[in-house]
Amino acid sequence: MKTCLVVAFAALFVTPTIRADDTPKREPKPRFKGVELYSWKDEKKGWLFVLVDGTNRTKTEKEIKSVPTVYAGTDKLADALKVLAEGDMVFWSRRVKGFEYPPEDDLKKIDGAAKAAKVELHRVGE
Repeated sequence: MKTCLVVAFAALFVTPTIRADDTPKREPKPRFKGVELYSWKDEKKGWLFVLVDGTNRTKTEKEIKSVPTVYAGTDKLADALKVLAEGDMVFWSRRVKGFEYPPEDDLKKIDGAAKAAKVELHRVGE
């Protein structure tokens, strides 16, 4: 009996554990002017998405596409939405030349991901 307890106790220190700080943490509060979402289709990479801080000005295509973090595919975007603060406002625009919305099936997936992440997704200009 003592041997079993020693082995079980030792296993607590030898077995790797997932630490809470290994997973991305949610932002603590919504961003002041929300978040802007842009999407476009790349012939080789498929659908690409970027999230940028909200502003009161129109950004250029070059400025948006040069953002360091680009999410390839709806699954990566869904993961990024989970990191935003609960209640954050996400404004998805295609007003800038070179940006568009993906097909209806992808739109539904992204709408569901936003709802699950507890962020408010708004398509601008629809």
